[in-house]
Amino acid sequence: MGNTLVNIPASQTQQLKSFGLTHFQYQDGDHFGELLALVSLAPIFIIVAETTIVFSRREITGILLLCGQLLNELFNLVLKLAICEPRPHEHLGDGYGMPSSHSQFMGFFAVYVLMYFESQITTNIVQKRCVQIGAIVLSVLVVVSRVYLGYHTLRQVLAGVGVGVVAGIAWYQFVELVRRTGILDYALRSGICHWLLIRDSRNVTDIALFEYNLSMNQKLKTL
Repeated sequence: MGNTLVNIPASQTQQLKSFGLTHFQYQDGDHFGELLALVSLAPIFIIVAETTIVFSRREITGILLLCGQLLNELFNLVLKLAICEPRPHEHLGDGYGMPSSHSQFMGFFAVYVLMYFESQITTNIVQKRCVQIGAIVLSVLVVVSRVYLGYHTLRQVLAGVGVGVVAGIAWYQFVELVRRTGILDYALRSGICHWLLIRDSRNVTDIALFEYNLSMNQKLKTL
């Protein structure tokens, strides 16, 4: 079937607006720019993945990470409205450019993943390093994409990374403080957490192996 062209009156095209969250522009024929445009979608994929994990696993660790990321996004919005610095090319993207929300998001995500895996994953060092390096590489690519594609200046992305890293460290330390004081354990024993089946499996050394053995043992009992 051939492509069907839809004629839209000029009066209506003036009312059309691009959905900036997923709309990235690059030079025609620039394959590297096309790759970076795809990489720029990483924060959206990460949020979707974290939300999916929260609803499917109901792990308090994932819930706290997602809450931290959302608070970080809110903090970015507050900073943008306070600084009011425009983007280098105002026709690209909506809103202000300082600091870069993508860079701040990835700065938070990378440092939180680094700190969590460094302190909690002790059995599989190779897997730990691969995840940590992957988080850093992905973050760098996202930051580079924002400058390369013209959505932010170098200063705006560096500011975003800096704020995100500080926020990520602060949130991780806050979560650990809540754990050490026993507040988190108290909350997990509450009726609402019990009703929602929210759990904390951080003390399990290898959760994948633990759940595999649990499911296999349960299967053997039914034979």
